[in-house]
Amino acid sequence: MSEQSAAATELVDMVHLNEGIKEVVVIAFQINIMALNAILLANRAGRAALGFSVISKELRVLSVELTRLMQLLKQDAYRSVALITDLLRQERRAKLMQTANALSGEQCGALKQRLGQQKQAFSRIRSDIRQYRRELRVKLDDAQKICQFGIAISRSAKIEAAYGAAYSNQLSEVSQDFDQNIQAIVPALAALHDGLGRQA
Repeated sequence: MSEQSAAATELVDMVHLNEGIKEVVVIAFQINIMALNAILLANRAGRAALGFSVISKELRVLSVELTRLMQLLKQDAYRSVALITDLLRQERRAKLMQTANALSGEQCGALKQRLGQQKQAFSRIRSDIRQYRRELRVKLDDAQKICQFGIAISRSAKIEAAYGAAYSNQLSEVSQDFDQNIQAIVPALAALHDGLGRQA
């Protein structure tokens, strides 16, 4: 695979990464709204649902933290896209200069020097792209840890829902919704992580 097609593939992968990030943000927003509603429901249930209220607040904090992390991921992905785009533009320019150099028949010193500078610039940009990719992986690992914590909290919500007295059925439904939404984030994050692994 040529350098240009590798960079183009990487660009497409970054676009897919952005789409996956949007999906996770939407689910995190849903969890946040559900948590707010669950807090209100638990307050109506009173002392019987005190534990459920605490867990709902934790899930809300989790969703906010996950959204913040996804925003950071998005910023790194945009920076990567900008670098990859710059790399593609410079590679096209270098190809034109190489063609001009070959057609001139003579080795033009200034052109040769510029081609050497371009190689150094390519190396620097590729290094920056690798660095952003590493940062993306670290943030995705953090997001996966947050989700694992969320899964544990949602299980606790199911237990606490049973103590909700007259509201236990409603709290049980909410806890089930929490679990389903958090479980939906896990494969989305795994797909994002796998997409970055392909680019290594």
